[in-house]
Amino acid sequence: GWFKNYDSSGIINAQAIVVFGHTMGTPAEKYLVVFVIVAALALLAANMAGGSVGRGWMAVRDMDVAAEAMGLSLLRTKLQAFAISSFYCGVGGALYLFAYLQTAEPTGFNIELSFRILFMVIIGGLGTILGAFLGSAFILLLPIFLNIFFHAVFGRAVDATITSALEQVIFGVLIIVFLIFEPLGLARLWQITKERLRLWPFKY
Repeated sequence: GWFKNYDSSGIINAQAIVVFGHTMGTPAEKYLVVFVIVAALALLAANMAGGSVGRGWMAVRDMDVAAEAMGLSLLRTKLQAFAISSFYCGVGGALYLFAYLQTAEPTGFNIELSFRILFMVIIGGLGTILGAFLGSAFILLLPIFLNIFFHAVFGRAVDATITSALEQVIFGVLIIVFLIFEPLGLARLWQITKERLRLWPFKY
């Protein structure tokens, strides 16, 4: 099962998802399951962010003393944010297990994965829903673009250790730049680009 086994190894195998009697087992079907769940959760998050729940979170985040003076319960708001974010993390871990790992074991969720998720959030944009998608796409596509670049420049593949080290350097530089100059990350840059394209070729 998903939550228990009878093996001393502690490894849990991901169970197949059956929809209307059909087992979702191929990569395309697994992608479809993940896509539907992620889209639904993103829509739910957008609705919460634009409603009273999200406004309460932002008020407590920006100035908790003023938020409490306006009648918001700090304890309730913080517990609510913690519970909902934990739920999202749990669903994300389950989808990662179902679509990628196939088995749940401690080595599958290591500190390196935690740092990669943190990089996605910071580079994509803190506190933005769009930033989560942009940051994820950037982190996952960067190695592919680096390999294409090295093939085009050097005519051959570069050692994986060099590519990995270069990735870490790029991540570190971008995190410093975004935290100092643009905390909203790629999400804010995308908004600025859209606004300029909308006004182009005029400057006002």
